[in-house]
Amino acid sequence: MIARYRALFSTPGVGRLLVSSVVGRLPSGMFSLAILLFVHGRTGSFLAAGVAVGAFSLAGAAIGPLLGAQVDRHGQTRVLLGAALVQAGLLVGLVLVTQAGTPVAATIALAGLAGGALPPIGGCVRALWSEVAHGEELQTAYALDATTQETIWTLGPLLVGLTAGFASPAAAVLLCAALTVAGALYFATSKLSRGWRADRRERTRGSALGASPNLRMLLYTVVLAGVVIGAVEVGLPALAVGQGARWSSGPLLALFSLGSMIGGLIYSARSWALEIGRRYSAILMAMAAAVAPLIVVHALAPVFALSVLAGLCLAPMISCQFSLVGALAPEGTVTEAFTWHRAATVAGMAAGSALGGSLIDAHGPGGAFALGCVGVAAAAALAVGGRRRITPATVAGSPLASVAQEPALVETGMRATGSRLPASVATTEGPVPFKLAAEAVRLAVEALSLAAEDSPAHTAERPARVMLAAEAVALAAEAVAQSAA
Repeated sequence: MIARYRALFSTPGVGRLLVSSVVGRLPSGMFSLAILLFVHGRTGSFLAAGVAVGAFSLAGAAIGPLLGAQVDRHGQTRVLLGAALVQAGLLVGLVLVTQAGTPVAATIALAGLAGGALPPIGGCVRALWSEVAHGEELQTAYALDATTQETIWTLGPLLVGLTAGFASPAAAVLLCAALTVAGALYFATSKLSRGWRADRRERTRGSALGASPNLRMLLYTVVLAGVVIGAVEVGLPALAVGQGARWSSGPLLALFSLGSMIGGLIYSARSWALEIGRRYSAILMAMAAAVAPLIVVHALAPVFALSVLAGLCLAPMISCQFSLVGALAPEGTVTEAFTWHRAATVAGMAAGSALGGSLIDAHGPGGAFALGCVGVAAAAALAVGGRRRITPATVAGSPLASVAQEPALVETGMRATGSRLPASVATTEGPVPFKLAAEAVRLAVEALSLAAEDSPAHTAERPARVMLAAEAVALAAEAVAQSAA
């Protein structure tokens, strides 16, 4: 794993790109809580505060693709700095207008306008990854990006809580405004960002969605997969409150993020023989399986570990989505395509939160978790059915033989290294149990993907599927034994 990251960071400018992207997107983890606390503090109404947060989020999802298209046409620096200044000004206006006692409608309108001006830094950084990394390094970059996002959602609310507690909710909103400008300035003035230009000669006319039916198909799965995120993020606090432990809401969500970070690190540590379309389908299935235990849990103690388990597949899932969006985006629309990905994710999360909340009232927290499992399972079914559409043309025709031969490759690797470890594991840096666990995850995902496509036409691959699953179990057992030793 260390070698893969060392190779990525050896590219000039990558370190600045990663750090500046995290700083630039940090306000995204702060806006919702800051606006919620501020508007509720001034109006005394959670309804008004919730509507203001919803207006901010939905406007950002709706306008984001338009800003992304402007980046593709005019470059990153001009659009990012302009959007940051406008958003900061609107956030300051939101504070002044609300404190002046104007009608709630004005507050909600300003929140929506501020959300619409959100600088599309996420789309910009993913467009830059494809410029500085290629092949396996690009997969590592996307996985790293998905993993570091969790620091945004962990640190952001913490900063808001500290600022609101030691100063005021209004100060938290103003801090968001200041960080928006500072973060955008830090990111947009980097050499990579200033030098990026979309290929105008090949730019597709119209929007990325209109030009790519395959991208639309992928985004349908993104919406469905987003349901599980929203459902879990309302389900965990509801479960904590139901157990009389409101204090544990934050830690449970933090553990969900921690699981995502662990999963992202394991995912990025491997070279995957399984082509991206099948891998994505398998990870969606694994996400449903990881969340499912939360449906039936009725005590607080096991939820801490189950929260980590539920998050394990989140970063790998998002990393696969990044890879597919980047590959399916029409020429000259890559930033717009990534902002559509964000819009689809937000739409799914909003649906998961709203429907999950209603199910919690009727059936308890288990209803929200069941909704999340259904949503991500539906995404998996759609991904399996449309695999040839969402898989990039460069790998769509990859033969199953490469996967069917995996057990033979494992056996050959063991003989070559004089070890019980496969060659791919023996050459991976890190503790032996970690290497074994990473290899077990990879083989299990490949076996699960083959099982999902079981049909008479795939009869020849069944022995390979069984061998892959058996090898995964054996490696997982050896990882446990090594850890215990």
